[in-house]
Amino acid sequence: MDLKERLNRLASISKSPSVEKSQVLSDLRERLERLFEPKKTYRKKAIFPIEQLVKGEVISTPEGETFLTKEYFPLDFRFGEMVLEDILSLPTYPAHLLSKEERFKEWDFRKALFLDTETTGLSGGTGTFAFMVGLGFFQEEHFMVHQFFMRDYSEEKASLSLLKDMLDSFQFLVTFNGRQYDIPLLETRFILSRIISKIREMPNFDLLYPSRKIWKGAYENCRLVTLESRLLGVERTDDIPSEMIPYLYFDYIQTGDARKIQQVFYHNQMDILSMVALAGRIHLVYHDPQAARPRKGIEHFALGRLFWEHGQREKAIPCFEVALKRCNDDLSWEVMKWLSMAFKKTGQAEKARSLWEEMVNGPYKKDAFPYIELAKYHEHRQKDWDRAMGYVNEALALFPPHHQSEIELLWYRRRRLEQKKGLNAGR
Repeated sequence: MDLKERLNRLASISKSPSVEKSQVLSDLRERLERLFEPKKTYRKKAIFPIEQLVKGEVISTPEGETFLTKEYFPLDFRFGEMVLEDILSLPTYPAHLLSKEERFKEWDFRKALFLDTETTGLSGGTGTFAFMVGLGFFQEEHFMVHQFFMRDYSEEKASLSLLKDMLDSFQFLVTFNGRQYDIPLLETRFILSRIISKIREMPNFDLLYPSRKIWKGAYENCRLVTLESRLLGVERTDDIPSEMIPYLYFDYIQTGDARKIQQVFYHNQMDILSMVALAGRIHLVYHDPQAARPRKGIEHFALGRLFWEHGQREKAIPCFEVALKRCNDDLSWEVMKWLSMAFKKTGQAEKARSLWEEMVNGPYKKDAFPYIELAKYHEHRQKDWDRAMGYVNEALALFPPHHQSEIELLWYRRRRLEQKKGLNAGR
């Protein structure tokens, strides 16, 4: 090609920039689609296919095939200490109060979809697949558990299309740590598969957060499997650790041997059932702590704080009182602080004074709180400034300077009392 021909070609391109730009964008789009399109993995002939080991069916969709299992649980089914039928009869207002989400005023267990995923990685990201999506929901006289399973990466779009249809059929979504993990991951997979989904917009009752509010400190952690065994009374048999699941799937994809991956169906199903039981437990313990029979003082203490925060003082004080009877010495100081202030703010000053005196006369003193409150009590109610000053001076002698904020409060109160005594002496 000589110089003249090159100039003519450049001139022709410059005359039609929109055509050239359109072609470039089209090529780029095709490359991206090829990049993100799940490819079928060519593996050895499956000697132990999943269809022969797990009761389910292959579902055909316009997007391809995927594997689906269905399990039915009657409403009289007992999972640990919770019966499915009892869960449906619980008042639903706790979901709204605990989530502080206005849309949960319409909460109904029958309109909720319980969701849990099993993935190819625990950290998320665009390269992570949700190879199994477990869904639980109440339908007529049963609780249903559906599990969509990708026998191959190429079945992702079919699974997601079926998931989208399920999401469209429910008003609420229930997860455990799904707000941070399952939902963002599935949203990413929907986008990459060019499927429009409402998963991000659905009201999500994430059970991790109310669980932490009620049971943090009661057990070694607030993982679902911990709450399941320690709180719900459920013990799994022949289960596998969550961190092993991605490796089992990779092995299955490479070999086609489903003898190990079938355990994941059990693991996912147990997660779904535990979420239902935990949601019921949260509603029960909030609505009627006495019926729920919390096991530890720290549970009563957490509930008392929640009730107080939500303005339910008539329920908060009994929880604090039970907590004080059941808690250990390390927690009793904090419980007495909350209970005494609850008495003070509800006009039960003498009960509050009795607690403050018990605190200052006890062997273990964490801070100056009861001394300051007793000084206020004798200053304002008894007009006994000498006794109030005595509590202030005792606290100043007890607590070192590094209790800075409390020391400042004590000196402030001492100056007030000295001024009052001076004014009274001058009359």
